[in-house]
Amino acid sequence: MTTPAMDANKRLAELLGWTSIVEVGGALVGTPPAGAAESRGQALVPDWAGDWSAIGPLAAQHQVDVLHNWGSVYGRWGAGANCAARVAVDHIADDRDAATRMALTLAVAAQLEAGQ
Repeated sequence: MTTPAMDANKRLAELLGWTSIVEVGGALVGTPPAGAAESRGQALVPDWAGDWSAIGPLAAQHQVDVLHNWGSVYGRWGAGANCAARVAVDHIADDRDAATRMALTLAVAAQLEAGQ
């Protein structure tokens, strides 16, 4: 059974070039993008929505930041007229840490979907 975090991780993995992604024991496994020969064609998909060590570098690479506003968390990139925002979740069990990771994960995926 997938969760919103797993769905977000799967979508981001697909956008980053992962293929053959399946759930195994509550985690996602798939074929990483080209150039990961040491994985023997299968590896654990990073848990961007659940692990700061996974989403932190990716958010920095894509220049995505967050905005906390009235219980909502937004992941965004760009500035001024080019600013795009993506609402993550309102009050994920009142866990701002989880909401922030989810916002960053969704924002990076939205940025990739937008071709930016």
